[in-house]
Amino acid sequence: MRIGLVPMSAKPYHKGHHYLVESAAVTNDKVIVFVSLSDRIKKNEFPIKGSLMADVWINELSSVMPKNVELIFGGSPVRKVYEYLDNKSSENSEDVITIYSDNVDTRSNYSESARLKYMEPMYSQGKVRFASEEFPENFTRGTAGGAPNISGTMMRGYLKSGNKNMFIDGLPNGVDGEKIWDILMSAQIEKKEETKAPLMPSSF
Repeated sequence: MRIGLVPMSAKPYHKGHHYLVESAAVTNDKVIVFVSLSDRIKKNEFPIKGSLMADVWINELSSVMPKNVELIFGGSPVRKVYEYLDNKSSENSEDVITIYSDNVDTRSNYSESARLKYMEPMYSQGKVRFASEEFPENFTRGTAGGAPNISGTMMRGYLKSGNKNMFIDGLPNGVDGEKIWDILMSAQIEKKEETKAPLMPSSF
């Protein structure tokens, strides 16, 4: 069986992520998407809560996933890939597994030493492959015929600046962009309400 693995933080999910999923779905019998549900809250960035992204996944994104895609939520997506491959190697699996991420993430997350340490013997047998290494032109952002030129940083920037149109344009086709915008913007509304909450006096 040909299996595609697509690990992602997806804070938030955008066209670039969907490009990876659809590419994997076309060339594999089964695709597993590992999704982080941890919060992404960093200084000077729009906060993305994992609980809100879970809402987005369940109510919007799951409906546009190809039929051969399985979603697995929680934990570190890259660690999940290593664990999955370790289990497959222990089973002496004959499956051929391809990992889908862009060129930068592939180099960062899957060093040659890590492959030899955690993906053997399948890696040396050619049963573990990396889509961005086999077809680099297809998984380079913004190139002709490659992945869309969009990133999580850009999408969080649109949320922070209130640029709804650009944010929605960065989402995959078939989802309710207005609804996703409203879900993620609710984090800011909650934050403002907390700021406005009156302080209780320490004594009377």
